Amino acid sequence: MNTLFRHRARAMTLAEVVVSTASISVVTALLIPSLSDTRYLSQRTQCLKNLGHLGSAAAIHAMTDPLGLGIPVHPLMGTAPGALGEYEWGGKSGIGEPYSGGDPASSKWGTQEGRGPATRRLNQIIYGDVFPDYVNDPGPNNINWLADAQLELDSFHCPADTGYAGHHYSAWRESRLSSYDHYGNSYSASAHWVGMAGGGCTIMSNSPLLRPLADVPNPGRTLLFIENAGRFAYRINYGMDGCSSLTGPLSNDASTGIKGWHGPENTFQVAYVDGHAAAVYIRGHEQPQPELRSYPFGDYETWRCVTIRGPDWQIDTLPAPPVETNIPCVTPGVVLDVVY
Repeated sequence: MNTLFRHRARAMTLAEVVVSTASISVVTALLIPSLSDTRYLSQRTQCLKNLGHLGSAAAIHAMTDPLGLGIPVHPLMGTAPGALGEYEWGGKSGIGEPYSGGDPASSKWGTQEGRGPATRRLNQIIYGDVFPDYVNDPGPNNINWLADAQLELDSFHCPADTGYAGHHYSAWRESRLSSYDHYGNSYSASAHWVGMAGGGCTIMSNSPLLRPLADVPNPGRTLLFIENAGRFAYRINYGMDGCSSLTGPLSNDASTGIKGWHGPENTFQVAYVDGHAAAVYIRGHEQPQPELRSYPFGDYETWRCVTIRGPDWQIDTLPAPPVETNIPCVTPGVVLDVVY
């Protein structure tokens, strides 16, 4: 009888283990979505916090900059195709688009090409003057250049940055890198380049880039920085009313929605000129009405195609006049909307 009891006890124990294991599996299955949601929420929160920091840093830069600019202008802006200051205002050395085969140290966004962290001026506002400029000091086996590309600068790195999300430069898509690793920055300055059709065309900024923060007409709704996944989300319906691009690799409109890095399609995290950060829905832009008035020169038909705004956001800085540059409209890599 004792032997039979022992066998029965062992059988009951094994059954209990099976039941317990099954229960743990059920609980784990229930917890995984919750843990995943918590992780996504944490990433969204951190990304918004980053953008708030960047907005504050831009305001500090504007107070100390002789021109009052919130977005620092890189000294090499316009000297390489597509390098027009949208990324080089902050962050680490990028490794995307190398000039020499697959050598990451030769990236056009990197220290070797003069766009390392020491030259990205918002770094100094946030971290202090702690980045040596290694442009002429690669070190043994390019160790200094490569180290600049391995920096973890949290304020410029969105933790949800998984890379290309749709309708952006093909070079980024093909690199399969995060925006932070490709450009050195998860965020893009809110830039919108326009040009007057005709001979001798040079690009003009119709956005906060190159403009004193104090001269932005609607700081509470004008975008200053945006998660890079959504930089061109406004182009989904750009050509519906006869508007077109004059030049650039993104001359075709986006045909589908853009996922972004934070869940809902076409929802992106941004910082506004007044310093606050938020998530906004950008799927194309609203065609402005003539009642908008106050165009810098010309009339509604001239400026309607470069009035880029939605219900609670805008990229253009109308009615302020555009900021002129000496960069030709035919510069490779420029995504330019034409004013006729």
